[in-house]
Amino acid sequence: MSKRPTRPAMQSEVDAVRRVTSVKPKVTFVDHTIPGTSVVMKRRVPAHPDAPENRPFIFPEDQVKDLDIGLKCGMNIMLTGPTGVGKTALPRAICAELGLPLVRFNLDGETRVSNLRGMNIPAAKDGVLTLQFSLGALAKCMKDGYAVLLDEIDAALPSVRFVLQPVLEEDNRSLTIPETGETITALDNGFAVFATGNTIGFRVTQRAAYAGTNMMNAAFLDRFGMVIGVDYPTKEQEYARVLINVPGCDTDIIDGICRVAEELRSDDKFKSDFSTRRCVQWARLCEHFGTEGVLRAAKASVLRKLEMSTDARVAREIICHIFGYDESAL
Repeated sequence: MSKRPTRPAMQSEVDAVRRVTSVKPKVTFVDHTIPGTSVVMKRRVPAHPDAPENRPFIFPEDQVKDLDIGLKCGMNIMLTGPTGVGKTALPRAICAELGLPLVRFNLDGETRVSNLRGMNIPAAKDGVLTLQFSLGALAKCMKDGYAVLLDEIDAALPSVRFVLQPVLEEDNRSLTIPETGETITALDNGFAVFATGNTIGFRVTQRAAYAGTNMMNAAFLDRFGMVIGVDYPTKEQEYARVLINVPGCDTDIIDGICRVAEELRSDDKFKSDFSTRRCVQWARLCEHFGTEGVLRAAKASVLRKLEMSTDARVAREIICHIFGYDESAL
């Protein structure tokens, strides 16, 4: 009697599993209406593993329309406006909704060219320590067809912006790696560029309000085919945004918070920003402090952030007026 070929059978099963797991799922793109809008875009099915996680978000119709057109035209898209109004959240939410991979780069003063393009790193080879080139995150995104979000682009170092210029050439995107001599191109592979900034780079009054931002020259700005202005929402829009982020907060409190925001923004004596993000923070604290903790939450999330005494006084007056408290309570 012959021996049972146990090992070959086991090996064949392993090979079969490998063949099954190595088969990539078929990717298709289907029409998908962005929630709350009439805009129809293409959704990746299945969603890419590196697509952002879906989070509660209210899509503004006009901005989504502009973004859709910019993407269809292959343009780089810059979103600009005051702090905390959803500039970063919009492209992130769009990519999450469409199942597209997105990598965010925070272009603060610590972001260097090597972080984007790549660098030599120590590596052991045959027991000897050598230097081995590691491709940067931006270069990988160009190769793999990922969308990128260049956050706070008006704070980027000049050296970083010069490296980005050929990448932002909408008809001929390229990135040269001096260490290897390789030139990476990204055409028709899904690579897309979003950027955000509180300023356009040359508006002196805006740059004065946002310390740390830098001037962007005309050649750099010209590479953005579309600039979308993201401003404060209406009271109704803001109410919906706060409610979807803090559903457990009392709706009357949310309404009062949004009324405060609306009045402060329209008051000429109030010079500070009052963002939607701040409204969400205030509501989130109210959710924990309860209806009796509105003023306590206001102190923590609003008043202590105001540098100018005039702004703090105006804010106290409006908060107490809307919520029916005596000013001495603040």
